[in-house]
Amino acid sequence: MTTQPVDAAGQHAANWPGLEWLNSGVFFISKSLQITLYNAQACRLLDTTIPAGQTVAMEACLNSDSEEYQMLQTMVSMWREYRDFVVTWETDGRTRHVLLDSYKAIDDAGNLLGMHVVMKDLGNFMTLDQQMQKTDKLATVGKVAAGVAHEIRNPLTTVKGFLQMFERRFAQQNRSDELDYVKVMLEEIGSVENLVSELLFLSKPQKVARSACSMGRLIEEVGQTVKQQAEARKIECSCTVDSLPDLVVDEALIKQALLHLTDNALEAMEAGGALRIHAYTAGGWLKIDISDTGPGIPYYLMDKIFDAFFTTKEHGAGLGLPICQRIIADHGGEIRVSSKGFGTTFSMSLPVQQSLGALSG
Repeated sequence: MTTQPVDAAGQHAANWPGLEWLNSGVFFISKSLQITLYNAQACRLLDTTIPAGQTVAMEACLNSDSEEYQMLQTMVSMWREYRDFVVTWETDGRTRHVLLDSYKAIDDAGNLLGMHVVMKDLGNFMTLDQQMQKTDKLATVGKVAAGVAHEIRNPLTTVKGFLQMFERRFAQQNRSDELDYVKVMLEEIGSVENLVSELLFLSKPQKVARSACSMGRLIEEVGQTVKQQAEARKIECSCTVDSLPDLVVDEALIKQALLHLTDNALEAMEAGGALRIHAYTAGGWLKIDISDTGPGIPYYLMDKIFDAFFTTKEHGAGLGLPICQRIIADHGGEIRVSSKGFGTTFSMSLPVQQSLGALSG
């Protein structure tokens, strides 16, 4: 598309052949912020039932307080032409990434009449790119982990064996001071071993040992464990489990993910608070919501919390949430997080199609 003279409404563009079949939304915005949609894709992107070819005020398509409206208004007022400009576009409750191009429309005297806009929905390309970046990062982690795991584990095994021998001897000789020192060292070695295991878990494909699992029983067991931990921290804890189908899952892995999410919730509340666990089914999914009343997650960190090695904890390794995400993804589910400045909710979703009834049917 090239800059060219048009009439006041830019209506000639509505006659362009092939616009209805174009996989992009095309529309015209006049200087007075009147908008003309040229194809159905433009109507979909702006989430409007106004038919293509009709000219209306831009407010009829977009809320004048929205960032999308303000961006288009600024584009027209400043004669701003964009090329391959990626925009976060929020309409009809969905957040998309769109590729935007804009072109000046001028009359024969060189006066600006408005802007032609071509907008392409990138769909899942942005998400795919983010996933590929994470995959590349985990692949690098995998190479490092695989390379050093053997070198780390061998000396650790030797040191651990000698410490366990000293532990038995000191216990027999009632040497309590030395015994305490040895126990501290063994705990530290255990921490290093767990870190190596987590690195290897993230860096290579895992075998998911699926079997029939009573999800109601599993979540109630987790709830009981968490309640004991919460009482020690003076945190109120409740666990509500609706009627749930049995699923074919790796019970140990699902329990590991649940316990990590509940541990995170407890650690977020230093001076009391409330932890809520709610399990239910909705829309073909078994959902488990874990909510806390902690300080919440800042909006500028929301996109980073599932990145490997990212942590806000002083002594955290930043591997827990990525492992949880990996476990649930391996079961065909997903984890979402919401935080509005006070409190955080992690929502784990597993497909009900993995239920025993669905599989037998």
